[in-house]
Amino acid sequence: MPRLRIYPSRTVYYSGVLHTTVRAIRAAFPVCVFVLYLLAFIAAFAMVFMLPIGALGLVFVSLMGLIPVVMVWTILGMLERRLARAKLARGICPACGRPARMRARGDSASAYACTACECEFTANGEDIALPDPTPA
Repeated sequence: MPRLRIYPSRTVYYSGVLHTTVRAIRAAFPVCVFVLYLLAFIAAFAMVFMLPIGALGLVFVSLMGLIPVVMVWTILGMLERRLARAKLARGICPACGRPARMRARGDSASAYACTACECEFTANGEDIALPDPTPA
């Protein structure tokens, strides 16, 4: 009799893919915003000589544009932490995706470190920055 293979549910797979996608978007988001603001600066600088009121309007639009940028950044962070908590609950590293490699960190029981990729996460799913490997 052939042995049945049990695969994880589609929900588990898609939440893993969704977390990886949100993590990549959140990593690239600051650079994209910087490039957009740099382009707005170049356009405003060119407008100073052609249409000064347009440059002033572009400055105000850029300042008001910070509100949705911060809101999107906050929502992406909340979504990433929620999806990372789901991965941590299943014993999967949110960074590398390898199963059963998480161990409790020595100084805190509420933080986890992956033995494969050395990434560390708090219990709420937030990344803990690795220390600088170069000595001070």
